[in-house]
Amino acid sequence: MTSPKWTAGQFSWPLSLASSTVVGSLLLACVFPFASFAALAALTMTPRRGLVLVTAAWALNQATGFFLMSFPWEAQAVGHGIAILAATLAATVVARAVIEVVRGPVALRAGAALLSAFCVHQLLLRAYASVGGGAENFSAEIVAGVAVNDVIWFTGLLALRMIMVRFSGEKALPVAA
Repeated sequence: MTSPKWTAGQFSWPLSLASSTVVGSLLLACVFPFASFAALAALTMTPRRGLVLVTAAWALNQATGFFLMSFPWEAQAVGHGIAILAATLAATVVARAVIEVVRGPVALRAGAALLSAFCVHQLLLRAYASVGGGAENFSAEIVAGVAVNDVIWFTGLLALRMIMVRFSGEKALPVAA
């Protein structure tokens, strides 16, 4: 089975997210909103394209960190990077499953996608941190700050998506149909 072809309007959304990845990585480094990207990918893209998108966002984030921000090339940093990818992929899959089950207004489904993605992402990263180091970064205060960051990014990027589809004619949230 072949994948559906991309239209010009459909390129603008992934390109916007890629640009956001680079800017966000430079500004936020270790607090990049991967859960937000996972939820947005689950809401706005096919499962395959969503997984490709979050993998590309992760790769851009890691390249920015290691090549532009001088993250250390050591086992712990690389291990954390791989754990972030695994947690982000899992968060995308779970968010997609949640929005397939949750019925109701788009806002409810979007919120459920973000909440499920955030919880899965944080739980998996915390599990990794218990063996790979960094468990001290999961205090209630730090996790709350990460949650606020994710909500802000999610809200802003979802608003951008709604503006973009207004001009492109495509569906804002294909899975919400």
